Amino acid sequence: MSAPGAPIEYGQVWVSRDGVMGPMNYLVVSSDAYNAAFGDLRVIAVEVDSRAVYEGTYREPIVDAGTAMLDRLVWVARTVLQEQVAELHPGRHAAVAAQIRELIGN
Repeated sequence: MSAPGAPIEYGQVWVSRDGVMGPMNYLVVSSDAYNAAFGDLRVIAVEVDSRAVYEGTYREPIVDAGTAMLDRLVWVARTVLQEQVAELHPGRHAAVAAQIRELIGN
């Protein structure tokens, strides 16, 4: 979908292929304002399990990507994000943002 250096936005799923355990998908959960300021360095993301689609507390199914594990919040260096491979449905943006805020104690 997108190449390295492309703008990063909330709700996008990017793949990192340089991990010790193989490729890892990440759902970007940092705001577009944060991404505009720091997106060339790092983003805030959650891990996406690409093996299956699960539902449940702190699990968000994403079509064509797997399941975002909302309780696995990480900073990801921009240099490891290689390609945008999917997107969170826009209708789920607010619900996922609320879950993330709940997890970090906002």
